[in-house]
Amino acid sequence: MLFKIAFKNVWRNKVRSLIVITAITLGLAGGIFTASIITGMVEQKIRTGINNEVSHIQIHHPEFPKNFESRYVIPDAAVVAAKIAKMPSVKAVCMRTRITGMAASPNSASGIQILGVDPEREKRVSSLFSTIPGTSGGYFTGSRRNQVVISRKLADKLKVRLKSKVVLRFQNSDGNLTEAAFSVNGIFQTANTVFDETTLFVKKSDLDQITGGDSGIQEIAVMLRDIENIPIAEASMKTQLPGLLVQNWVELRPDMGMITSAIAIEVYIILGIILFALAFGIVNTMLMIVFERTHELGMLMAVGMSKSRVFRMIMMETIFLTVLGGMIGMAVSIALVSFFHQRGIDMSSFSKGLGAFGFDPKIYPFISREFYINLTMMIFVTGILSAVMPARKALKLNPVEAIRVD
Repeated sequence: MLFKIAFKNVWRNKVRSLIVITAITLGLAGGIFTASIITGMVEQKIRTGINNEVSHIQIHHPEFPKNFESRYVIPDAAVVAAKIAKMPSVKAVCMRTRITGMAASPNSASGIQILGVDPEREKRVSSLFSTIPGTSGGYFTGSRRNQVVISRKLADKLKVRLKSKVVLRFQNSDGNLTEAAFSVNGIFQTANTVFDETTLFVKKSDLDQITGGDSGIQEIAVMLRDIENIPIAEASMKTQLPGLLVQNWVELRPDMGMITSAIAIEVYIILGIILFALAFGIVNTMLMIVFERTHELGMLMAVGMSKSRVFRMIMMETIFLTVLGGMIGMAVSIALVSFFHQRGIDMSSFSKGLGAFGFDPKIYPFISREFYINLTMMIFVTGILSAVMPARKALKLNPVEAIRVD
């Protein structure tokens, strides 16, 4: 009964109620959409970083990550890789030679990380090959020896193009300085400027021929069937490979893990500020309603309605306005996020700035279901808090004095 009265009271002044609901709807929809853009950028950065750079899990010699010295190879790497590949949660495994060296052209030189890979196995754990445009060569096409795949940014830095010669200088596992000329076979381009400027790929078989033997395996990259399997898979690998260093993508790229945590907090702060601002408008509106209905509320209390029932009635009216506006706002945001998630938002005009921080210029907004569940709770709490002051104001009314108010 009390709920029906509260519901009818909300619509006694339809214009005012609709204005409040519209304000809540637009405020929340705008805030959620902004949060979805931020979340989408971070999700893309993580997904791209995992697929192109670090994979889900990497395995090294315990001493290798300290100074990236090529002499710290993984003992019996092929046996280790085969053991990992048998795990149910593992999708693909790839062994890599990783050497710190220098790339030089007639025009320039740059310090780089040389990754010696088996191209076909590498494609199973990395989607980097898909970032090579059709006009920029291929991913180790043909059977020619000494091919190198570099990034567009590194190519510009060295002032080279397809089929240009690049000299790679590095120390082999014996500590001897070695160099060889390579031909640019493909030019890739990702959103991560730092990765692009410091990484290039060659065939491991070519490195072995240059060094006169097996150049060793310094890194094993592992892709899982589901990112959610990382904790279990990592624990299993640490148990089976006690003498090796097993690291997940968060440990390999702590900057990405930190951004994920920071953005999650930032998104809730943004929505919290918006709801806090909307709460002031709701409180102001409900206080006006209480003042306008002073005579009516006095009459209700005079004929027997308890103050607690009056209190609950005002609380219900306020919560109803807040929750209704919140639900409509979330519905609008779901439609907006779904629309732009399919089509993306082109931010190419800011590509240089975004690329410097490893973000893709095309953004696909995204919001998780968990976020909407938490937001629903936040909206409900906002409605309750916004209702307290107007309801207390009604509670303090003196029935005799209230009846005299015109």
